[in-house]
Amino acid sequence: MGDPPSYEPIIRGDTMSRLHLLTRWLPLWALLSCVGAPMASAQTGGHWVRAWTASPLPSPPDKIVTIENATLRATVRVGAAGSSLRLRLSNEHGSEVVRIDAATIRGPDGAFVPVTFAGKREARIEIGAPLVSDPVRLPVKAFELVDVSLFVKNRTALTTAHQAGGTPTLISQAGDFTRAARFTEAQRSTFRPLIAGLDVQSARPRPIIVAYGDSITDNNDCANDAPLICRWGDALGRRFAAAGRPEVVITQAIGGNRLLAPGAGPSALMRFDRDVLSVPGVTHVAILEGINDIGTIALAKPSEPLVTAEQLIGAFRQLIVRAHEHGIKVVGFTILPYRCSGRYTEASEAVRVAVNRWIMTGGAFDAIFDLEKTVADPADPKRLARALQFGDDLHPNDAGETKMAEAIPLSLFR
Repeated sequence: MGDPPSYEPIIRGDTMSRLHLLTRWLPLWALLSCVGAPMASAQTGGHWVRAWTASPLPSPPDKIVTIENATLRATVRVGAAGSSLRLRLSNEHGSEVVRIDAATIRGPDGAFVPVTFAGKREARIEIGAPLVSDPVRLPVKAFELVDVSLFVKNRTALTTAHQAGGTPTLISQAGDFTRAARFTEAQRSTFRPLIAGLDVQSARPRPIIVAYGDSITDNNDCANDAPLICRWGDALGRRFAAAGRPEVVITQAIGGNRLLAPGAGPSALMRFDRDVLSVPGVTHVAILEGINDIGTIALAKPSEPLVTAEQLIGAFRQLIVRAHEHGIKVVGFTILPYRCSGRYTEASEAVRVAVNRWIMTGGAFDAIFDLEKTVADPADPKRLARALQFGDDLHPNDAGETKMAEAIPLSLFR
């Protein structure tokens, strides 16, 4: 047999030449399936919009959920309306394949809708990989709650999760309860395994704003039934909706997260591609990070190098450069005050002041806002106002989170 034809005519030739060569080397059914694939995808209609997210991290050893012949159920709030949903799962930090034997989503009307993967109820989430479901016909309004239920038959350690102490995941006694309105709980987990996001199908594209940060942004003790909106990103999303603007705000934050090095989960530098750049439709990322890096100064051993303002500024610059490569604008927020917390020292405070000065005057961000002034104690600006914090002088409470969101000008996101 002679040599196969060169690829060059297929790449450079006209359309008829390409089809002629393809028909010589491909069966007719294969050619028709290749030609027909784009037509099939175009018939789905609408635009997929990321409407809720949870940044995956490795579960601490004492928080790993090991499940066998049981159902886990988590309740999440979608940030945008849509005619259909798509479930996103993650085994990014797993050491074994996770097999899902059944899955459902329960909508606001209480009806359970089965979730399929490539048309099947069962699915494998490969080691280190995400998994996206088929579209689920389930209309939702913005900010409604849905229940996600997953049945896992084989004994499996679920090591990829997200902190969710305020809305714990329920794990059933033995059995598939993915269609049951209630079940007897065997345990509750303050880490939510596997569930990484929900997409909604919208009639038009929606601009996505990512609230990017640590526990101050995530507030993982935030409950769905909290009397005040307890994440500034969630409250900001509602402000856009109330103003009639199309922006959707999603939160990609991890409690204990650092800019420079892994802490609780991958660092902000490490996870930026996954949590921001790979999300379709992102127009802005609003960054509130750095307090956990600064906090290491107080905890460092004498032999350990201390985090510097120059290192943190360099990390911010890297995030800005990478965002700009994708046409994403970056909004910078000043790091909040934390005097009287266990992580405060004069040396760490000097770093915070220097970084905040650069954020406000360095000209690197596309927009800036001095968020620390919103929650600082007027009588002691180095400390969080007592009425706006949990009492640890580090984390804003629900009132503080809401006040931050109300203070952020919507005009920053243009």
